[in-house]
Amino acid sequence: MTPTPRIGFAKPEPQQRTLGLGVIGLGTVGTGTLKVLAEHQKEIQRRLGCNLQLKVICSRSVHKQDLSWLDKPVKITSDWKKVVGDPEVHIIVELVGVLATARDIAFATMAAGKHLVTANKQLVAQYGVELVERSRTHNVGLGIEACVAGGTPVLHAVREGLAGENFTAVYGILNGTTNYILTEMERRGCSFAEVLAEAQQKGYAEPDPTFDVEGYDASYKIAILAMMCFGQAVKVADIPVQGITRIDQVDFAYAHRLNHTLRLIAGARRRTSNRLEIFVRPMMIPTASRLAGVKGATNGILLVGNKGGNTSITGRGAGGEATGVAVLSDVVQIARSIAAGGSSLTPFGYEDWHPSRIATPDENVVATYLRLVVRDRPGILGRVCAILGRHRINIDSVLQEPDCEKKRLPFVMTLEPTAEKYITKALKEISRLPFLAEPPLLLPFAEMP
Repeated sequence: MTPTPRIGFAKPEPQQRTLGLGVIGLGTVGTGTLKVLAEHQKEIQRRLGCNLQLKVICSRSVHKQDLSWLDKPVKITSDWKKVVGDPEVHIIVELVGVLATARDIAFATMAAGKHLVTANKQLVAQYGVELVERSRTHNVGLGIEACVAGGTPVLHAVREGLAGENFTAVYGILNGTTNYILTEMERRGCSFAEVLAEAQQKGYAEPDPTFDVEGYDASYKIAILAMMCFGQAVKVADIPVQGITRIDQVDFAYAHRLNHTLRLIAGARRRTSNRLEIFVRPMMIPTASRLAGVKGATNGILLVGNKGGNTSITGRGAGGEATGVAVLSDVVQIARSIAAGGSSLTPFGYEDWHPSRIATPDENVVATYLRLVVRDRPGILGRVCAILGRHRINIDSVLQEPDCEKKRLPFVMTLEPTAEKYITKALKEISRLPFLAEPPLLLPFAEMP
């Protein structure tokens, strides 16, 4: 009688105790991953009970790089297809920056029956559902831990440690560059431009920082977190994004008077309609809140559950070796499943997906901070108040720092909770007032513990 074949990962022959690893991409994360693997090889082997061996490294410039620090010689190639086709490779780590290339590598890896680990947040945010479907079709593992918060294991915490929770919200400081800039502006009273230039000199910010400071990097990460926490396939294009380039040091002075501070928050929360409100924007957050204490290039995530309460996780959100730890954690998990002949993993924590249902501005009610910079003249406050009154918006307070230049005089109004649609309409009218020296800045007060 022919035995029924066991359904599970493709597994090396029983006598083969070595699992082959191929790494594609030798940038900051790729190099960091290899260094962590070389340093932690013995510990990883003890955890696995088998030998995880680096077989091949691929990079367009690999032939120009000095890899003499590796413990053992490995095959090198500039053609990623040779890694996918290598019969000695069972797990492929994709660490390529170009989205189209990363997608091609990911799909080809799975089609070849090999297991995939990726740190590419754009790939996972835009093709997450398809990646999961392909991993199931080809019965291979998919590791995505390094896509959010680098070396901070937030995805594992959501998927495994808090799998019994029903989340109501997730908030995160998910970009180390912007958090470094904001917290240095706050600490030293510097301008955005000054701290950005310093961050670029120190390597915290790219020569073109747009992807970070305009919030796009964080939007990919909150899309992944929303998929993990709520089981909804969120489209990055549906996420409203506002960056930090308009934040000035005077905003911190006003924030402190209100017992708040400023952070770029990526958030997703369920509304009563069961729709998701999802966003990336600078927000006023209470100085007593957990995320207010996240400073420098650190990442922080606050998970809000309806039974287990609030769980906060902080750690290094970037850096080659910190992210390399997350990459290798996925490799270890997949290798264990290979060795055990287990079934494919569920990287997003859900076996089935719901289409995303995104809340419209009509459903959002927020309290806000409105900063105006004006050329001083009589009647300014009266005209602004009249516009707010016509749109049913109540004023909570009016603040003005002393000793400001009359030609560029900043003052702040805090507005009581109001439907966002009314605030948007009022802001359009206020923006047309002739005495404004620059466009108004509107920041919401965060609803978070």
